[in-house]
Amino acid sequence: MSVIEYGNLKYEVSEGIDWTTKGKRLLYMCKTFLPDGSESNIQNALSLLDKLEEENRVAIDSLAVLKDLLKQLGEWNLFEMVEKFENKRKEYKSLLEQFGRVFHECNQLRRLISVCEGKISPEKRKHITDVSKLFTELEKQNNLGIERLEILKTMATEMEKPDLFRQVEEFEKKRKQEEDAD
Repeated sequence: MSVIEYGNLKYEVSEGIDWTTKGKRLLYMCKTFLPDGSESNIQNALSLLDKLEEENRVAIDSLAVLKDLLKQLGEWNLFEMVEKFENKRKEYKSLLEQFGRVFHECNQLRRLISVCEGKISPEKRKHITDVSKLFTELEKQNNLGIERLEILKTMATEMEKPDLFRQVEEFEKKRKQEEDAD
């Protein structure tokens, strides 16, 4: 799941919460997570989620607090939306971890970086010290994501790893089937 999809998830969740009836309760539940006095600057659910993100309580790969809040509010449809996002994200991250392990064993980081020519600025390339950081930078540049896996296929081909190439194709096929089922 991409950063854009995560932003959309936060927006959808915030739109689904009636701030008029549940805002005060939400602020009370979150008071231990918020700096003193910051509650007065929070005017709606989206600004609360942004603040929780600033305080490192909610993030693309850390949605437990958000799910707890939604459970306490009885917002089960929103809870399910977050869980669905979280599950897709976990599958995607698992795919990246598999690639990372195989590519780490190859010990050819420079070669992998060269495969990404034009997708990462020369300045950013200097700071990539492992495969995980390479993937993170590709995601930041919007060149890698659950809907953008071509770079993984290119890497698998370049590194002569047809089994990894097939894994990406299977992952894409499964995602497509799930989308069609929705």
